[in-house]
Amino acid sequence: MSTSLASTPVADPLVTFDSAWSIIGRTHWDTTYNGVNWTAVRAELRPQAAAATTTGQLRAVLSDMVARLNQSHFSIIPREIADASGSGSASSPGGAPAPDRSGSIGAEVRYLDSTIVIAQLDRDGPAARAGVQTGWRVQSVNGCPMSARLARMPKEPDARREALMAYSIATQALAGAVGDTATVVFADARGTDRTVRMVRAPEPGVVAKFGNLPAMNAQLTFERVKSAGKTVGIIRFNIWMPILSPQFDAAIDSLRDVDAIILDLRGNFGGVGGMSMGIAGHFLDSTRTIGTMVQRGATLKFVANPRRVDTRSRGVSPYAGPLAIVVDELSISTTEIFAGGMQALGRAQVFGVQTSGQALPSVPERLPNGDILYHAIADFLNPSGKPLEGAGVTPDRLVPLTRAELLAGRDPALEAAIVWARQREKQ
Repeated sequence: MSTSLASTPVADPLVTFDSAWSIIGRTHWDTTYNGVNWTAVRAELRPQAAAATTTGQLRAVLSDMVARLNQSHFSIIPREIADASGSGSASSPGGAPAPDRSGSIGAEVRYLDSTIVIAQLDRDGPAARAGVQTGWRVQSVNGCPMSARLARMPKEPDARREALMAYSIATQALAGAVGDTATVVFADARGTDRTVRMVRAPEPGVVAKFGNLPAMNAQLTFERVKSAGKTVGIIRFNIWMPILSPQFDAAIDSLRDVDAIILDLRGNFGGVGGMSMGIAGHFLDSTRTIGTMVQRGATLKFVANPRRVDTRSRGVSPYAGPLAIVVDELSISTTEIFAGGMQALGRAQVFGVQTSGQALPSVPERLPNGDILYHAIADFLNPSGKPLEGAGVTPDRLVPLTRAELLAGRDPALEAAIVWARQREKQ
């Protein structure tokens, strides 16, 4: 069981600081550093780094430095988190073991009207078995009011970033060790408080790790839905990790005969950008570029080649039926690259709400002190030359989520995608 290193003495803090500053200095694609005087940032913060006596103090200076760029995909990941196995082996500040958060109540939440609501339930999860319903507000978790947790959020002018912060806060509050009991007070459809006790179950999916990034839980599911005499295949996955590629290939093989396919990428935080090309190849009958990564002095086109062999090495044609993609404000990074590219090519219709606008290609790099500098190395443009950072992907059909529809058991964005998909014919 590892412990936090925040309080440990730091050796040679300037070696780590100078390394981080130099990495960004030579790899940032914009020589103006998004309008920031990068040399002046070094002059201001280097004395603070030199004065740091603990790892935590140095991390604070480094975090301040990367925050000055005011761009996504810049952060400092403590080495004890990056190197953790993902099963409660990380740790909290002060040297105490971190809380085990590998258990779940089996519910997805969203931030609506300044509150946290249940947006989706695992059919066989603890919350569904306990009678929890979509649309219920989360009032408190284990005696701590959710409103108090949300009140500590920093002010954020971008509603999408605010929604992401609120989601993270609520998800952390609801998670815990497998087998532990979560006591949650919900407000139901009538506003009546309901106290529900649930035993947390293992998070569905598999724990996956990529490079120096922290371990993440990866899950992919698919199903067939009958609608107005048509069969629609729906594929959902929560992260772009290589471990899911074979599962996606198998899902496509199982759904080749359906009338349309919907990719539900809401809440998909991104992952390995290169996977977007392989997934796109399942739906394109010719070689196409789904976007361009612009680095300092170089560009890299994301070229998708048609996938003409199935999982049994049999010759097939890429799926030619209607393709819809459902996104929301928690669709981030590689999800935006993929959705924006397929939309711009005219191959997919996008439903939901505007995506996060955090789409900069990035890499994790080990610093001399062992921490990870997660930093963007490029801008990304869709096939029309439009940057995705900031703006994100605007759906072809905007379908916002409301609590009233959740309480009614409806999923308006998915329903709109199904209606559109069943009305189209295969190409």
